[in-house]
Amino acid sequence: MTATGVPLADLLSTVSHSSVTGPLDITVTGCTCDSREVRPGDIFVALSGFNTDGRLYVDEAVRRGASAVLAHGEALDEVPAGVTWIVSPRAREAFSALASAVYRTRSTPVKTIGVTGTNGKTTVAYLLRSIFREAGGAGLLGTIEYDDGEGLKAATRTTPEAHHIHRWLRTLEDRGLATGIMEVSSHSIVLARVRDVTFDVAAFTNLTRDHLDFHHTMEAYYQAKRGLFDLLSKKGTAVVNLDDPYGARLATELKKKTILGIASRSKADVRPTACTMDLDGIKAEVATPFGPLEIRSRLTGHFNLLNILVASAAALACGATPEQVHDGIAGMEGVPGRMERVDAGQPFAILVDFAHTDDALRNLLQTLRELKPERIITVFGCGGDRDSSKRPLMGAVVTRLSDVIVLTSDNPRTENPAAIVKDVEAGIRPELGPQKRYHCDLDRREAIKKALSLAKAGDVVVVAGKGHERVQIIGTEHRPFHDPTVLRELLSEMTWP
Repeated sequence: MTATGVPLADLLSTVSHSSVTGPLDITVTGCTCDSREVRPGDIFVALSGFNTDGRLYVDEAVRRGASAVLAHGEALDEVPAGVTWIVSPRAREAFSALASAVYRTRSTPVKTIGVTGTNGKTTVAYLLRSIFREAGGAGLLGTIEYDDGEGLKAATRTTPEAHHIHRWLRTLEDRGLATGIMEVSSHSIVLARVRDVTFDVAAFTNLTRDHLDFHHTMEAYYQAKRGLFDLLSKKGTAVVNLDDPYGARLATELKKKTILGIASRSKADVRPTACTMDLDGIKAEVATPFGPLEIRSRLTGHFNLLNILVASAAALACGATPEQVHDGIAGMEGVPGRMERVDAGQPFAILVDFAHTDDALRNLLQTLRELKPERIITVFGCGGDRDSSKRPLMGAVVTRLSDVIVLTSDNPRTENPAAIVKDVEAGIRPELGPQKRYHCDLDRREAIKKALSLAKAGDVVVVAGKGHERVQIIGTEHRPFHDPTVLRELLSEMTWP
């Protein structure tokens, strides 16, 4: 992307601010809230974060070439000579508007699809990218990776900061890609990262208990997700999962929006008229307002059927043909860390999945239970420094739906792993019975090794919680750890008759 530069005076006319000190006759070529990313000509946005104050990093930003600073308050120290200081009490909203103006995305022709919900966002986003690859190409911002059409970059968070979003949109337009697909987290909506993105389609997958450490109540969590639909263009379409209670509620509240409802068990705009599924995938015939749609997918399970319906409806609403939808879904082999199979010739199945809420675990394990394996052996843990109220719920669900339970560490972060285990065991213990086997090992590698040693022909081993992640966060240290890789290493040491 080539930055052409925007006069600061033009930017100030569109960005809310309370005061400006310093020269105005400068040209801005970029913006960032990370002092390490600053390039000459950038505005450094000094946000107030959860753990630090961006104003502490102004000196570094100026050394790297920042000619202006936008902050939520006055400078902590003397402002270097020649540097313009802009005060905006609502700095996050101002940052979003600034990024949109600097990267000229307010009237972008790129059609933008936002996907929100507790579970399924990543799968829906990958399905959409696969579909729009059949229709000329698309970019992706999501939990696993960022794709701007020039290359892939490992994601640092589900929805990045505003300058990354608008720089991505500018790159898509410059490269002639017609569609941009974003996973939109509830955090990003509350923190105004997507505030100045106009969405052509907004999709809602579901809402279940998660992130209450941030939102505190389910109602606040719902309202955050609902905020995505306020960002729809006037001619935009809301795609809503009506099988989900919160989705059904959302559909009643979007009175002035065009809505495409999807459902698997009731009448909806997009719904299956016939469906079969097994461990090899899903086959379905789907009724849509755009004509009948045939689905063939390597994904499996009822929750993935819903993900496919959401992706299909969103793609059709954004201009894809039924044929492109069919081909894109059929051509997608899978999503890293989402029911990802690990096969080294062992006589039992192994699946790695990102499921890290009680609802996601329930969906996953119920799907496997319906396929009638000999036993389900589940390895899982709960993350530290995150919503602790879901821990006993996760423990209860896993114990109820598994035959062998192996509790271990996920990403304990700065919490004591033993304390996390105690919270989870409050849900496990009441569900244990003579037919259940329970093991606990805080060393994740050893816990996975234990599960493999217990597995027999016809069993399914599930390693849940981390999915695609390539590190384990212990304290503040990020240690290399990738469940599929660890599984392959351990399997290479084993033999079978």
